[in-house]
Amino acid sequence: MAGARTIQIVPPAHIDVAARRSLRPHPAVQSGASAGWADVRAANADVYEWTHASWSPVGEGFASALNEGLEDDLDLDLEATSVAVVKGRIVANCMVYRDSLPPIVTSETTQADCPDGERLVEGCVRRSLDVLAARGVERAEFDGHVTDPHFLPVWTRLAPTGGWFHLVEVDAADSAAATHHG
Repeated sequence: MAGARTIQIVPPAHIDVAARRSLRPHPAVQSGASAGWADVRAANADVYEWTHASWSPVGEGFASALNEGLEDDLDLDLEATSVAVVKGRIVANCMVYRDSLPPIVTSETTQADCPDGERLVEGCVRRSLDVLAARGVERAEFDGHVTDPHFLPVWTRLAPTGGWFHLVEVDAADSAAATHHG
């Protein structure tokens, strides 16, 4: 495609829930339901903001749009969602969305420089996959990026399958020129 540039690489997404056995639980991890909606929404926005900052920065007030509908019955599964709480604050999460089959899962820390971040993400993912396994769910789909530093090492231990894909950006001027000359 004329003028396209890769802005992010998305790794294979499909995992067998049984692969959770390669991950360790963590004592700071608990159900998202125990944290409450306000804290879960705030953590979700924190994760999204820093993980997208270098390639797709957000604008002021993005959190309300990001979290819109999160509490709907068919969107976030608060019982399967996991949060790591340190000193009374959510520092990592594993969000489980039930609006698709298999369920979509995201996970990362709430700040880029989170101490022990990989280990906290590992514990969150393990707990969420344990909940899904107890419900008889065999497959899940992760939504993440190769630049997610705490999630990526955890993701690799889950032996994901599927294709890699590139998120690309096309300059509007290049696209218009290609349309008129192509």
